[in-house]
Amino acid sequence: MRTLRLLALLALSAGPAVAAPTTSSGRISVSQVMEMAQRARSDAAARDTVIAYLAGVGETAGLMVSEAVARGATPLKCTASFTLSEETALSALAAGAPDTASWPETPATPIILADLFARAGCH
Repeated sequence: MRTLRLLALLALSAGPAVAAPTTSSGRISVSQVMEMAQRARSDAAARDTVIAYLAGVGETAGLMVSEAVARGATPLKCTASFTLSEETALSALAAGAPDTASWPETPATPIILADLFARAGCH
């Protein structure tokens, strides 16, 4: 999971598609994701970065479930499958962090993951 976070962070901070800075603790911020998604409409590097980040978030969800079960947790029960798209991720961020002034210090990944598990009806 740490590797995925590092790869996503590198993707968001590399080349001409650099977005807003990470949070003060080094986590990918809502500002970064929102800005990169906006740029992705006209910038191929930004588009690749958004795709890589969302793929990392999706893989993180799967790793979280696998690791929890491997450590003895009761298997997660979900009523629907996990789905993640740019649209659902951006909607989750907008709903989970409605105050845009807080975006630079709000980590994006936990909001997207919480939404992913909620939409899948997991408990």
